[in-house]
Order: sequence, then structure tokens, then C-alpha cells
Amino acid sequence: MGEIARVYLSCHTPRLCNHEAAFGGKLAHPDFQPLREGLIAQGRDVAQAGLDVVVLNSCHLISTFPTVADGTPRHRGILTAQEAPELIRGVEYDFPGDYELASAIIERARAAGHLTTLANDPHYPLDYGTVMPMVCYLDRAQRIPVVPISVCLMSDLEECFRWGEQIAAAVRELDRRAAFVASGAVSHKLVRAPERWPAPEDQELDHRFARLLADGEYAKLRAWLPEFAEAAEAETGGRHLAMMLGVIMGSGGRFSATIHAYGPSSGSGNYVITLARAA
Repeated sequence: MGEIARVYLSCHTPRLCNHEAAFGGKLAHPDFQPLREGLIAQGRDVAQAGLDVVVLNSCHLISTFPTVADGTPRHRGILTAQEAPELIRGVEYDFPGDYELASAIIERARAAGHLTTLANDPHYPLDYGTVMPMVCYLDRAQRIPVVPISVCLMSDLEECFRWGEQIAAAVRELDRRAAFVASGAVSHKLVRAPERWPAPEDQELDHRFARLLADGEYAKLRAWLPEFAEAAEAETGGRHLAMMLGVIMGSGGRFSATIHAYGPSSGSGNYVITLARAA
């Protein structure tokens, strides 16, 4: 029987994508340093976790009506980010997918009444919220299969939570040792100043979210998530966070938390947190 062995709340701050800056060079602002170190630590954990697959929900892989699960057997391309071509340009990616798992997720989601579609196309483009954390930090060798999952704008938080449950169930059925990555910010009130921190009240909301997650208060966090998402203007309305909670609660058991870092990016709050399944 498979299991969700790890859950990662990660970030995709464009200024951290450059390999030289990420691994020894100088960053544009010292306040980005903790996030960089946190992502490096997550990459070390990925290398040691013995994973068969990573399912990644990115706030920049956007769909409108159906939720898309990308089962392309090989993800290969060169990414220049539309939003930040001066920061993420010419990033090559070439890593395996997992068609069987993506198909199983789609089948379970459809059976549960969700509108969804399977992508199996070498031309299906990947976004920087997927490529930046995976290629630049979490699996630089690009050996672990990845199943990208879109954020669907027509889905509410409850639907996203249910999607997470279907992902956990599909992983169990297919005997995969899997990780789930939620790639996105917590508070997300953007400004045109890269080094700007969230307002103090928004930082406190972010910290409360992290404390509940780290303390294993998943039910409380789920109940509070709509209020948090509205007050903090969470990235994509908190849909990636709802899916993450669905994966956690749908997988059963408890997770021990390591909070690696918290930092800014243009007014948004970003956490880097690793949840490891407790024995």
C-alpha cells in the first residue's frame, strides 16, 4: 500500500531561481536568504526520502473550468517565465512523469463528481511555479517523476480539499511512496517592491497558519482556512493550501513538521515547511 510520505509547502520566488545565486552567489536582498536556505534544506530532504513520485500543485499552473492532472510521461522543455523573463529565462527541464498515477487521480476525481481532464502531451507547457522549485531546488538531478496539478479558478476551497483526498487515495491504491508539494505563497498582497514584507497583521495571520499546521491541528486549520484566505488574500485564494490539507487529512496519520523559513517577496509572505509522516 502506498503512502504520502512527505508534504512540502514551498515557494517559487522568481529571484531564487538562478542556480549560481541559489548555491553560493549573492542574492538581490539579504531578506531572501532564509527562503533560499529553506529550499536547499527541502531539497536535501527530498533526496533522503526515497520517493517514487512528486505530485505538485502550483499557483501558476492555472486552469479555468476543469482541474488538470498532467500525466505526460516525460516533461521536457525550456522555460522563460512570462511574468518575469528577466529572472527566469532559458531554464531547461527534463524529468519523468507518472501517467499511471495521473490517470488514477483523474478516474477517482471523476467518480467523485469533479470536472477534470488529463494532459498527456509533450507540448503541454509547465509554469515557473512547477519548474522553479523542482528543478532549481527539490530535485536538481531531475530523477523523480512529477505529476503537475493545476489550480482551477472555478473550484472553491471545499472542492480543492476534496481533490487532495482523491490524490491521497490514488497514491495508496497504486503503492507509491509519494510527496505532495503546494507551490505558492500564504498571504499575497503584492506591491512593486521585491524586498517588501507583508504588513505586520498579515505576517501574524501567516504565522498562525504555520503554527496550526506544525502542531497537527489540521481540522482547525481547515475550518479557519476560508477566513484566513480572505483576510490575507492568500495566493489563488488559498486553493493550493486547501488541496494540501486534503492530501494530509486524506492520507491519515500524523506528520512531524520542520519550519525551514519564512520570508517576503513583493509584499507576499512565503513559508518553506516540510511535513514528514510520523512513524
